Amino acid sequence: MNKNIVLPSADTWAQQRLSALIQASSQEDFNSAFDLFISHDVKEIVSNGDKISREEYKQKFRSQVFDERVATVAFAGTVVSGKDALLSGGTGNIGMFYTAKYFEGILIHAAPVEVDAKSSINLVVKHDPSLKAPSFPGGGFFDGRRVFKLNQVLVDARPTEVAPATAQT
Repeated sequence: MNKNIVLPSADTWAQQRLSALIQASSQEDFNSAFDLFISHDVKEIVSNGDKISREEYKQKFRSQVFDERVATVAFAGTVVSGKDALLSGGTGNIGMFYTAKYFEGILIHAAPVEVDAKSSINLVVKHDPSLKAPSFPGGGFFDGRRVFKLNQVLVDARPTEVAPATAQT
């Protein structure tokens, strides 16, 4: 019996992959989600105006979730362009605005520290030619799309400690 798997459109794929990255609860889950999202051959990553490497972006993104217990993500808007972007398995340019809420393992007055991160992110998603579909009977599920360009503006509203006031003389 032949079963056709319907892959999500490019915008849905991007939301799912980004959500998996934000909500990863272990380093292993994070690494896996990152590799399923960002190509190893990514051409350009710009974070808050700075060009950085894939590894730097990975470390920077992971540092957002210091001692995270749980995270949620809400997309305020997504736009997509490309001739097949809205088709099953499509690729193209995706722009998203989202808010992520991180609930950390640190407790203050018996409540977890909550961190809001707001971001606008633009992606170029293509099929990664370096990835090969598994070759076993029945085929299996394979989605070789990855991000090849990323431009993100991110504001992390992590609570800051207020320095004690100093007396003026």
